[in-house]
Amino acid sequence: MSQIILDDQLFDLEVLVPIARWSTVRRLRDLRPNEVIKDDRVPVLLRQLRQPTFVTIDMGFWNRGLRDPRYCILCFPLRNDEQGELPGLLRSLFHLTAFRTKAARMGKVARVRRQMVEYWQLGDEELHRTPLKP
Repeated sequence: MSQIILDDQLFDLEVLVPIARWSTVRRLRDLRPNEVIKDDRVPVLLRQLRQPTFVTIDMGFWNRGLRDPRYCILCFPLRNDEQGELPGLLRSLFHLTAFRTKAARMGKVARVRRQMVEYWQLGDEELHRTPLKP
C-alpha cells in the first residue's frame, strides 16, 4: 500500500480523512512531532522513508531539482477553499500508468491540475504532459 505524506497546510476533513479510506496517509509533522519542519528539510525527511509520495499545495515544491529516486512529490495548485478536490484528483492520478504504482512514481515531481498532469522524472530533462480524466 502507498505511503502518502501530507503537507501540514492540508485540511484533515477535506483531504486526510478521504484519502485514509483507501491508502496509508500520514502528516509531515507526525514524522518529527517536536520539530518545526522547514521546506528545505522536507526532501531530507522523505529520503528516510520507504518510497513516500509527498502531497502538497505549496507550489514551491514544483521544482525539477527536487527529483529523487527515493520519493515522489505531487503539487496541486489549489486554494484552501478547493482542497476538497484533492482526494479525487489524487485518485485519478493514480489511475495513470506513470503514477499507478509506487515504483512508477519514484523520481517524479508533478503538478496535478484538474485536467492535466505535468511532471519531470529522474533521468531526463523533458517536461511530460498527460491529460487527467476525472
